[in-house]
Amino acid sequence: MELHEIISSERILRLDNFQGDKSELLKFIFEKCDKISSFKEKRRDEIWETLIERENSMSTGIGLGVAIPHCSTEYVDDVIAMLAVMKDGIDFQAIDDVPVQIIVLLLLPKNKFEKHIKTLASVARLFNNEEFRSRILNAENSEEIYTILQGITPQ
Repeated sequence: MELHEIISSERILRLDNFQGDKSELLKFIFEKCDKISSFKEKRRDEIWETLIERENSMSTGIGLGVAIPHCSTEYVDDVIAMLAVMKDGIDFQAIDDVPVQIIVLLLLPKNKFEKHIKTLASVARLFNNEEFRSRILNAENSEEIYTILQGITPQ
């Protein structure tokens, strides 16, 4: 599954003035996601706890200024995603210690392991491209980011 297939324009956040740490950032993105998603049986707290447990077990900062916080849960039926972009990076305990500027939050259905792996790999591959990362970071607003995502074709 490609990122442009699961990110709609309302799922893109431009957070250039965000003040807070990694936990506060994740909470902010998660709360925005909760407002536009319909979590199964309204199990918001359980999903949040699963996401935080996953992040606490090992940072999802994959390097190059990108983090993919994610978890699998029985309370979503399909992949739910949010994309947040910030000019100033935030300490995410990334593998390369580079502050994170691009965050892709993924909530994945527990019973769809292959989709889980393919989605993570697709997002990581996409943001491994320096030119693409640069275009996303230099976009003026969420609408421009959405347009850039829509221009991506599956590989």
